[in-house]
Amino acid sequence: MNLELIRQLDSKVGTVVCKYLYHYDRFRQIFPPLRRPEGIHRILVIKFWGIGNLVQCSPTLRKIRQLFPEAQVVFLTLAPNKGVYENSGLYDEAIYLHLTTLKDFGRELFRLFFVLRNFQFDLIIDLEPLVHFAEMVSFYAGVGQTVGFSVPGRQSLFTKPIEFREDEHIARTFYRVLEPFGVTGEPSLEELLAEPLPLTPEDLAAADDLLAGEGVGSHEFVVGLNVNASDVAKERRWGLVNFAELADRMVQKLGARVVLFGAPDEVLYVNQAVSMMREDPVNLAGRTSLHEYIAVISRLNLFITNDSGPLHLAYAARVPTISFYGPESPRRYGPLGDLHRPLYKDLDCSPCVFFKTLKKIRCKREAECMRRITVDEVMAHVEDYHRLWAENRRGRGLIANQ
Repeated sequence: MNLELIRQLDSKVGTVVCKYLYHYDRFRQIFPPLRRPEGIHRILVIKFWGIGNLVQCSPTLRKIRQLFPEAQVVFLTLAPNKGVYENSGLYDEAIYLHLTTLKDFGRELFRLFFVLRNFQFDLIIDLEPLVHFAEMVSFYAGVGQTVGFSVPGRQSLFTKPIEFREDEHIARTFYRVLEPFGVTGEPSLEELLAEPLPLTPEDLAAADDLLAGEGVGSHEFVVGLNVNASDVAKERRWGLVNFAELADRMVQKLGARVVLFGAPDEVLYVNQAVSMMREDPVNLAGRTSLHEYIAVISRLNLFITNDSGPLHLAYAARVPTISFYGPESPRRYGPLGDLHRPLYKDLDCSPCVFFKTLKKIRCKREAECMRRITVDEVMAHVEDYHRLWAENRRGRGLIANQ
């Protein structure tokens, strides 16, 4: 489905439906409930949008497991996210919602509501910030407590609404939904670090075989490039000319092997970058499944990327990163820890991506925040990582993969 259509439907239709449900719920409270759940046995956690958000909410999922070790945890997300944290132990079962055409979505939604109602969840935790659709699902699917984000002046369907803030790191924002269960105070960095991605020895061996098939040796300094950014805000892209120049300089000066990544619908854009390069990279765009994509990223020594989902996959795989920020701030979405170097010019108009404006950007400065990031300064950081890799080379990794 078209992203803009989804935004408009959620904003306009969702607002009306949620208002109706709010008043319906107030009327319903006059009567005693049919069932008063005792204890928490079945938990639904909702997070639809963004692979990066899945990574950043993984500490919250981990903490839910610790708080309710005997409960059945079901995770509801979108089908494109399948494979990120499967078999991680963060949840017992996943339900995937498919977004294709509007007609198919209606059929899928009808099926979903029957599936969810059968569980009779004692607790629903909605991690989708300010999305009406997720709030409606929470209202419909549970018979116990519902926890989710709210903003002043907006009526909430949650039994335990949590104030939504855009001035803190998103991992901390997700973590605050656990405050009703006694998780208060400032969490440590260790508590907010993303859960490692669940890769098997077979996954890693397959990644090794794929790289070896492209002539990439285990002794080489392997750098991944992600030139893409999702349709949410394409202004997050650093220029293709910059990526091409950087790739050539890394090969010529450091002897690096450069690997380009991309989803099937990003192949043409990645190919444009390749056409600008003098040195031949390994181009894996459109050639890997999500799980293979993750496994290959885990074998890199460095990942250089726009602010997008693959950045967070590298972060969860414990791979060092250099990332480019402008429309969004690394103080809110950047990877946590010393392995990562987000580049951000902090202009007076940055950041300009907010949940309250449906993450729409109306940039009048032609993404100056991204254009100010130069190849020279990125290359200086790459040389630092290369030096560390050379000093600490033991097997395949830099510091993260040892």
